[in-house]
Amino acid sequence: MKKTILFTLILFAVTLLLADTINQIGSRRAFPGSNASKTEQIAYRENFEDGAPGWYFSPDTDANLWHIATVADAPSPTQAMINQNAQQTYNPNMNNFLYSPPIQLPLSGAIRADFMMKGDFTDLDPPTSSTVIDYWYWDISIFTGGSWSAWYRMSNPYGSPSGINYIFIDAPDSWSSVTASYNGLDGIISDYAGYSVRFRICFKSDGDAPIGTGIMIDDFTIYNDVFLPPPTNLFAETVGQTVELSWQAPPSGYSIESITSTNSAWTSFVSDAEGYAMKIQNPFTYPLQLQGIQFMLYRQNSDPIIGAPTVHVYNDDAGLPGVEVATVSTVTNINNMQWKLVDISSHNIMIPASGHVFVGISNIADGGTSGQGLLCDSTSVSLDSYALFQGNWEPLNTAYAGLHNAALAGVYWVDDPFAPVLTGFKVYHALNQAGPFNLLETITLPGTVEYVHASPTIGQVNYYAVSALFDIYESEFSNIAAIDLINLLYTELINDDGQSNQNYNIGAANSWAVKFTTQPNAQIHYAKVFVNQVGNSAMIVRVFDANGPGGLPGTQLLQFTAPVTLLSQGWNNVPLPAANIITDPDGVFYIGVYEYASACVFGLDTNSSGNTWTKIGSAGAWTPLTEGNVMLRALVSWGNSNEDLTELTPVANLKSYPNPFSQTTDFSFDLRKTGSAQIKIYNLKGQLVRSITTGTLAQGNHILTWDGNDDSGSKTTPGIYFYRLQTDGTALTRKVVRIR
Repeated sequence: MKKTILFTLILFAVTLLLADTINQIGSRRAFPGSNASKTEQIAYRENFEDGAPGWYFSPDTDANLWHIATVADAPSPTQAMINQNAQQTYNPNMNNFLYSPPIQLPLSGAIRADFMMKGDFTDLDPPTSSTVIDYWYWDISIFTGGSWSAWYRMSNPYGSPSGINYIFIDAPDSWSSVTASYNGLDGIISDYAGYSVRFRICFKSDGDAPIGTGIMIDDFTIYNDVFLPPPTNLFAETVGQTVELSWQAPPSGYSIESITSTNSAWTSFVSDAEGYAMKIQNPFTYPLQLQGIQFMLYRQNSDPIIGAPTVHVYNDDAGLPGVEVATVSTVTNINNMQWKLVDISSHNIMIPASGHVFVGISNIADGGTSGQGLLCDSTSVSLDSYALFQGNWEPLNTAYAGLHNAALAGVYWVDDPFAPVLTGFKVYHALNQAGPFNLLETITLPGTVEYVHASPTIGQVNYYAVSALFDIYESEFSNIAAIDLINLLYTELINDDGQSNQNYNIGAANSWAVKFTTQPNAQIHYAKVFVNQVGNSAMIVRVFDANGPGGLPGTQLLQFTAPVTLLSQGWNNVPLPAANIITDPDGVFYIGVYEYASACVFGLDTNSSGNTWTKIGSAGAWTPLTEGNVMLRALVSWGNSNEDLTELTPVANLKSYPNPFSQTTDFSFDLRKTGSAQIKIYNLKGQLVRSITTGTLAQGNHILTWDGNDDSGSKTTPGIYFYRLQTDGTALTRKVVRIR
């Protein structure tokens, strides 16, 4: 069911005529915001600890109360600039100005001004009255053309005739960022990059007896959020018992420009649609590459953002989002109420000259008891955002009355001689996808995009991430690359081809099992199972001896539970309890699952069959599954620790040459025993591009050639591909790059 508005910021609709300027009363934000950013630099800061050189006061008919004083809870930490008299209140009929010195802004980047504020003042005149009331405001002036410009309100820093000039009739009761505390005041002044600016803060009162302690400010700061793109396409592969990492370096010497229809005057957040999208219009008369997608999520109570949404790019379909042309799933490291940039440069999305595409987001977690969603505005002019319900797109303002545009944007890169320059990388490692990630190496050569981890943790899944260094600044992580090193300690027994062709379930209170045949005295350590959809009930895993009638599942050797919280979509390595490792004397056994209601949905390989058996109820007979093989594998070892287990691997020394290649490349490998081989080539999206199969091959070295075509005979585009070699009982994956 559609929701109207989940959260609203209310603006007073009152205007006052003051000094020939229309001023609208600005309201405090109903939710807090955070300005912290990994890319954040400080271009200027005055904490009033050093006498505040260059800052000055402008007295009026009444003495100006602005002065530096010791404040016990000041953020800086001891001094603050306060507007307060000796009686720790303020005066009637004030018009007190505090001026900054001229401040030279950075030449590029996302520039914003902010300061900390605390105060208490009350005017008994109602805000709907035409009577002058107590309030404060913040202005900016720019040095241009040899002189200083007029003063513009920081709620309208470029002096737009359609902008709103806010005054504020209250103050935070504890030290808070003003841009996080007041709606309509974001402090962004990026268009003044390279200029000198100055600021003034005015506290004004009428003739009524003051009520309150006045206002205080501290830590006046100019922030410069520079574009620090992370590395992309991080890939990990095993070479012997080491892990080789490679990645794509981020652009260096670029800044970002955003294309969006939102005015960032947030009034609501939404999350109950299947997805959201915004039309991104190319402002140029030539094609423009879409390099990134930005979005901003909000979660109440300042709680951290949860979940890992997916971002999308769609082409145009009669004015609505159409065919999906790019997807990036599982986006993490999202900060509350901050723009999140997702790099999509590898997808090579071109916006036609003066044309448009749509960028979108889906899979937004609802935040639980702390509401969470995609921020939206209600005052932007162009209505370019859409919501998806039951597979149909409709305008955002139709789905949610009063909302205009969502917090979505497209990003392109522009050459910037003042942008940060790439100086190196940091390589991180973890044994859990959620971290913690520990630093492995700091690379100080920006041209080095490879790293060999000589001592990974054998017998576990290892996770890697890489960040980019720009002098002293560090980008966010790249994508996280996982490498399963369980197979270095164990041998993987395989009956499927690795491709899930359809979903499979046998039904509640029924069982299925997969047969494995290997060498005698195999010790069973893991059941490796492919999950298409995680269910709501635990997975009951059973191991059987092959001593039933006709070699079918007989004696149940073990039953254990795999909690659903430890399962995820894709391959899952489910360990047998360490105290119950089974040694099978003849090397023939079954591993299967007893399904509960709401069980996981498993993958079924329909290209092979003959190794999966099913059983209905507890008294039914085991019967063969003819539709295919359920995708469950076994990871085993042998009890004789002196045996060289590497000799059990059917294939070795897989590599491609040349790599990168332009026209053709050869895949070479060694077979340890006679058998068949198949190479499947996938693109970055995981889509199958080409299959190369063989008949029976003799033991020894073999070469298979890829001509760069897909299965339809068409040439593939330049880019990164993965090739997977599968032989009888094992599979290896490597990366190959095609160039023009």
